[in-house]
Amino acid sequence: MRKTVAWMVPVLTVALAAGAIISCQGWKPVNHAEEDTGEWYYGQPLYEVYTRAFSSEGTFKQLEAELPRLKEQGIGNIWLMPVHPIGEEGRKGSAGCPYSVRDYYAVAEEYGTEDDFRDLVDAAHDLGMYVMIDMVLNHAANDNVKIYDNPDWFYRDSTGAFSREVPDWSDITDWNFDNPEVHEFLAGVLLFWVQEYDVDGYRCDVAGMVPDEFWKNAIPRLIDVKPDIFMLAEWHSPELIADGFHATYDWDLYHRMRDHVRGDIPLDSLWMTAVRWHLRFPEDALPLRFIENHDQLRAVETFGTEAYSAYAAFIFTLPGVPLLYNGQEIGAAHRPSLFEVEPVDWNERDDRIESTYLRLLRMRNGLETLQKGDFLRVKLTENSEILTFFRSFEGQKVLVLINFSGQNVTVTLPGSLETGEIFGELYPGDDSPLNVEPGGDVLLSPYGFRLFAPVARGGN
Repeated sequence: MRKTVAWMVPVLTVALAAGAIISCQGWKPVNHAEEDTGEWYYGQPLYEVYTRAFSSEGTFKQLEAELPRLKEQGIGNIWLMPVHPIGEEGRKGSAGCPYSVRDYYAVAEEYGTEDDFRDLVDAAHDLGMYVMIDMVLNHAANDNVKIYDNPDWFYRDSTGAFSREVPDWSDITDWNFDNPEVHEFLAGVLLFWVQEYDVDGYRCDVAGMVPDEFWKNAIPRLIDVKPDIFMLAEWHSPELIADGFHATYDWDLYHRMRDHVRGDIPLDSLWMTAVRWHLRFPEDALPLRFIENHDQLRAVETFGTEAYSAYAAFIFTLPGVPLLYNGQEIGAAHRPSLFEVEPVDWNERDDRIESTYLRLLRMRNGLETLQKGDFLRVKLTENSEILTFFRSFEGQKVLVLINFSGQNVTVTLPGSLETGEIFGELYPGDDSPLNVEPGGDVLLSPYGFRLFAPVARGGN
């Protein structure tokens, strides 16, 4: 069961002012709080680690040493990009791509030993953290250890040569899923890392390129071994949820946010895109939401060192799983290559950006309403670059205000609350909580965000 936030102030029902227009129907989730599901991942932030780039040494040991710091900052769930040895044949760059897997039952020597990996997972668990790993099951390295003894396990083109569906992926060969032995071998791989190392879940690379029947067979077997396992599909399709995955990527929202920051679409399109995901997918499914990941440019390059904060606040206050990619939290501008050794420079940090992400992590972790609640838009201003919406869960409500413009903007809060209530700001920028009367005005700084909840008069 996910923890209830005991310190959260009681929140009373908000009666919107007559002029506050509800737009869109929003989304209402399954009430997971009534179920002893053990879903540790539900609504929680996820931190993506590229071991090669995370530290100067690029090792499991150095990552393990940083776990307490990550925990302190609010990181509880970690996704490690592939940890396996990388193929040599057709290798891209000097170091090779981690998504070209040579041996599914080993760890890459550049990261450390199998005992180092086990120690890393155990240390994370001791801190109350969870570790999931990347699993690449659509394809393997051209010189995967199984290709020599089992050539019929791999895809061949019309000439009989080992090949792949995506020509540019020249360092890999696709698996031949027409062979039932492939299904059994890869299901065994998934079971191995759970049983041998106690990993907590998988992020499955290009999951939609793997046959549905594989997932429908393999995922239940994993759940039998580890009932609270988290399965994240790198894909954007409800069919993957039907196959057994708990979450998929919300690529549409990422692309629409890029369109919006370029001025190509109105802000309303972002909201409609977020709502549309929940209308298309089963109600207990989770979207992974992000403004950068290892396949995309750094957020500060795509959205700018000022505007990024509005988009980051958006994904951290929506339902789903918000993602951070290592280095994003300090405003890193360089995206590490998948084919070279390019460590994140942790000394080149933007204190303002880091403070913003620490604030977002603190809010997301501390407010159960942001993790589990439904969401409903309200129109509190005619400014087309201001997004205001409620998150609500079991009688608790949070009002989210985000300014997507580069100007200071004043927003008038809903003008009618139950007798005796006021709006109290959650996690203000200073040490003095701000209380605002119903119908009162609050200032949003350029690309700023603020959260409020109705509280009893005299509360903080």
